[in-house]
Amino acid sequence: MNTLLSLHFFKNWPNRVKKELVLEQHTTEKNIQSFVKRQISQSSALKKDWDLAQEKAQIELKHAVHEGYSILPISSPKYPDGLKAVADPPMVLFGRGTWPTSKSPLAIVGTRKPTGYGRDFCRRLAVELSAYPINFVSGLALGIDGAMHREALDMGATTTAFLAGGLHAIGPKRHTALAQEIVDEGGGYWTEQPFSQVPFKQLFPVRNRLIAGASMATFVVEAARKSGALITAQQAFDYGRDVYALPGALFQPMSAGPNALIEQCCAQSVTGVANFSTRFNPSWSKNDVVDGSLEDITERMLRQFTSGRKLSSLQLRMALNCSNDLIFSELNWLIKHGVLEKIGPDKYARKTV
Repeated sequence: MNTLLSLHFFKNWPNRVKKELVLEQHTTEKNIQSFVKRQISQSSALKKDWDLAQEKAQIELKHAVHEGYSILPISSPKYPDGLKAVADPPMVLFGRGTWPTSKSPLAIVGTRKPTGYGRDFCRRLAVELSAYPINFVSGLALGIDGAMHREALDMGATTTAFLAGGLHAIGPKRHTALAQEIVDEGGGYWTEQPFSQVPFKQLFPVRNRLIAGASMATFVVEAARKSGALITAQQAFDYGRDVYALPGALFQPMSAGPNALIEQCCAQSVTGVANFSTRFNPSWSKNDVVDGSLEDITERMLRQFTSGRKLSSLQLRMALNCSNDLIFSELNWLIKHGVLEKIGPDKYARKTV
């Protein structure tokens, strides 16, 4: 892993060359070391830069040990599969928490100044998709990013954030607690930047490719015509991933971006959430979540408690569209019969043996 970390900081070779060396040729770490030594022996400038990369790698290792964050190499099975598949993946990711490899990642991006229309759609999307093994991916920014992370957590779903800067500080600062909650609930936040890197403006498009690359598809909720969200959508399109967009009023500035993507045939229009689950992931058959009219409230409630999922009464009420009295009546019945257990003031989960 030390060699991959040094390779990460070695700027003389583009990521596509590093990827070919590490993944496509299935080269061992020992062989990578030998290859690098052969190459740098031909140039004193390359040797100097490689020595600098190794110094940076040692500094990062010390930071990781002291600060308690993870270094995830591209060779690890825990590294995002989607990101491995793009042309220019980073050799390592730095972060806290985990990348939920068993869940389908969907990127949700948008403006820092959303309208009620955009926020409401995030809520509806979280309600619809949280019954499935979903991982909502975004950038922890103000606006749509933060709203989607929040709605995902409120519905008991997993969410992941990618940062533009290093892990020395969460930006924006007001999302520090949100970032920790993301980790606590089974997700994580990641970056390719070294620990002390300040999130300069030019690093955000670099970060956006991680969001697009790590995800099966990218969904633009609200955005101006010139925005980071559209850069992410373009990167996803270039990677050959599906792009979705929420259409809006013609003269609404925050709908101009999604409308343009749809008009240019770069994104598929999504006008509702009811059938989006199988559109995003065809393997999610509607048989997995049976229509409520065909089963009683007990069965519908139990279907919400997928493996490891923890839910509040509010989350259940939103998902099932039932009265508070009915929700608590069913919860009490399921607890009494040993199916569910109360694990907090208003938090419930499947009972473990």
